[in-house]
Amino acid sequence: MGFMDVLGNIAKRSKLATALFWAEITHNVPRINELKMSEGDPDWLKVITNYYDYFLNRRLTIPYVRYNSLDDFVIPIGTNKPKIGFIADWGTGQEDAAWLLAEVMKHSPDLLIHLGDIYYSGTKEEAKTNFLDLILKYVDQKKTRVFTLSGNHDMYSGGEGYYQLLQQLGQPASYFCLRNDYWQFQAMDTGLNDASPLSAHVSIPYLDPLETDWHIHKLKTSDKRKTVLLSHHQLFSDVGVGEDSQGQKLVFNPHLQASFHNLMKQVECWLWGHEHNLILFHPYLNLQRGRCIGASAFPVMDRDFPYKTVTGMNLLGQKVPPKMYENVKLKTNADGVYYHSYLIMALDHASAKLSYYQTDSVHNGHSELIFEERL
Repeated sequence: MGFMDVLGNIAKRSKLATALFWAEITHNVPRINELKMSEGDPDWLKVITNYYDYFLNRRLTIPYVRYNSLDDFVIPIGTNKPKIGFIADWGTGQEDAAWLLAEVMKHSPDLLIHLGDIYYSGTKEEAKTNFLDLILKYVDQKKTRVFTLSGNHDMYSGGEGYYQLLQQLGQPASYFCLRNDYWQFQAMDTGLNDASPLSAHVSIPYLDPLETDWHIHKLKTSDKRKTVLLSHHQLFSDVGVGEDSQGQKLVFNPHLQASFHNLMKQVECWLWGHEHNLILFHPYLNLQRGRCIGASAFPVMDRDFPYKTVTGMNLLGQKVPPKMYENVKLKTNADGVYYHSYLIMALDHASAKLSYYQTDSVHNGHSELIFEERL
């Protein structure tokens, strides 16, 4: 990055910080929702201070739960015709996140699955105010069971808030398998080994080796069930997945690819977040359907070019993963902030309908169906 680029970034962040400050003192909630957690938000400094406090001062160890038996953490869905709501990168605690959750709940899902990231650092207080309080307000947990995966932000405070949240939700571990007679949903923990904000841009997450064995066991014992994989981090991306030893962005995660490539043909779909975007990819790396659905609440502005493919990546012998449809992309509102999105998956025995919705939740917009597909 050149000197003029540095000056440009400083100027942009200063402008955003000034705009956020003015929005807060004038109580302009929609504008706060647009600017909170942007590059100009000074509260991002808390991520670094929290990281040093939890890992260096308090020397916490992430309380990751390991199984005793390969049959552990298999949870029956209880019906062959469930409706499942998926959100990702949703834990901002802002009013637009609350609005989007209310829109999801209009579909009356039997299950609600969050693919990870409670901001800024997944502390106990953030896990409560940015996640649990909204769940308790909008979700009837007698009718809808809630699960949440481990993202990188959830681990920046040593996982303290996240693992307390799991106890409150009745979730047995950070990875699990939901099953009925026809389907299984394997949720993995990719946040465990991406717990440092200091290396977030270069990190290439990987699974605990024993967890990899657990997932392989689920695939091999699926008994003809169709499989959907769930993770916070992406298998591949057209904007890069971490960096190689030369500092070049990688087009796919070699650790996750190595974990599943022998059984990828059994996977109907892999859903992930991490990138605050909605992207449906064509088949790639033997995966039939890779779907990035990380645009549920985190503010992204059109000047950040979330749909622009990065050039010059290390392709590791592959091509850039092709997007399924160029027109399947989120709108922007009048201020240039991208709409938020969520996914509703309706299962009917061996078939499934996936419905992707968007909403200008910053301005309490109603849901719009973007795209549907069937598995």
